[in-house]
Parts: sequence; structure tokens; C-alpha cells
Amino acid sequence: MPTRAVVFDLDDTLIVEVSYAMASLREALGTLPDVDPVAAEQPALEAVRSVWTRGPDYERCVALGFASWEGLWSTFEGNHHSVAGLVEWAPTYRDEAWSAVGTVLGIDDPEALAIPAQRFEDAQRRGHPIIEGMHDAVAEVGARHPMGLITNGPSDIQHLKLEQAGLAATFAAEIISGELGVGKPEPEVFLGLLDRLGAAPEASIMVGDSWERDVEGALAAGMSAVWIADGRTPPDDRPRVTVVESVVELVDLLD
Repeated sequence: MPTRAVVFDLDDTLIVEVSYAMASLREALGTLPDVDPVAAEQPALEAVRSVWTRGPDYERCVALGFASWEGLWSTFEGNHHSVAGLVEWAPTYRDEAWSAVGTVLGIDDPEALAIPAQRFEDAQRRGHPIIEGMHDAVAEVGARHPMGLITNGPSDIQHLKLEQAGLAATFAAEIISGELGVGKPEPEVFLGLLDRLGAAPEASIMVGDSWERDVEGALAAGMSAVWIADGRTPPDDRPRVTVVESVVELVDLLD
């Protein structure tokens, strides 16, 4: 019988990512005088994205799952050579992104904008919250099954998240899209990770919150999938896909 491996996503599966990034953005915007951080959140995010989409490696960033807000605090060091240019571009991107934020908020003062820029980075580097009950669930799964991790994102910040969440030594094999130069949902990412685990796709499960990247990618590689719904409705009813609300429910699904 092939080894039954369990492969996890990181962001918004084991740790809180998107909502924490937005909370960090509101915290940063709150340092600006006469700015309502809640009202300013969406215009600021759109301004940041407008700069991000003009970047020289934007299409590669989409493929690797690099988000615009990650560019506001990642050094982009340690990544695949195909995105090596991001290391040099990152400081320019951050300056232009926060300048764009200033434009939509009516602030034309680089010194004033340097304050939220630093506050956002500091907030992100404090450590992302973990999903409640995650550590116990992962430990119980790991006691019964080989475990791997596949996460899209830049090398430096994904490693930092793992360390701060106490997950750095948890998985038998890990793939970070920025390091590999290929990201989910490409089947080769899943198959490469399973090869490291010595596990067959048909006997392996992918656990993640992204239907497109985690579920569709796993199915294309011949795996089963567990989708973390977190209150959302599944976009499709697919064989070999189980829907749960949180990673903690995974324990009851595995023998």
C-alpha cells in the first residue's frame, strides 16, 4: 500500500494571512494624520496593486503567488533566478507604492509616508497569528502520516512565517514557490513534493484554502483534497474533495 501522505498549504490554512495583512495595512494607515484607516484601506490597497501590476516580473509573481502586500516587506532574497530582479526592484516598488497611496489620500510628503511604510513592515514581521487549534491538529496528523508543505510566496517571508509559527521543523519535505520557480496549481509542484516524501499521488491528500491553487492543483496531480471553506461555499462538487471549515476538522477525516 503506498504511503498516505498529507500535504498542507500555509497561508490561511495553518496561519492567518490575508486578514492579518489587511489589519497591518490599517494599522499603518492609522499613523497618517486625518486619515480614517478603515475608509482608506481599499483605496490604499488598489494604489499599491496599481504599482505592483506594472512591475517587470509581474506575470512571474502571479504564477508564483506573490501578493502586492508581500512586496511591501519582502526582501525577495533566496528566490529562484527567474525572479532575481525583484531584489533590486523591491525598494523602488515600496517607494512608488507608498507614494501612490499618498496620492489617493491627498498626502504629498515622503517623510510622512515613510512612517506607515515602516509600520506595515514592522506589523508583518511581528508574527502572523496561527489558526486556533492548528498545532494540535498538525501534531496528531503527523503522528500517523508523513507530512509535507507546499506554499506559494517569497522565500524569506515564508520561512519567517514558519519559524514564528513554530512550524520550521514540522514537515518532512517543503516546497516554497519562490525557491522552486514554479507555484501551485502546477501539478509538477505537488508531484515533486510527493516524490520527496516517497508517497503516491492516489494515496495522498492536499489540505488548503485556495480552490484554484490547492484543490485544482492537487486533483490535476492525482491527489485527493481537503478544502478549508472558512464560511465560504464550495464553487463545485467534485469527487475526491472534502470540505471542512478549519484544519482542526482534518483529524477526524483520517484513519
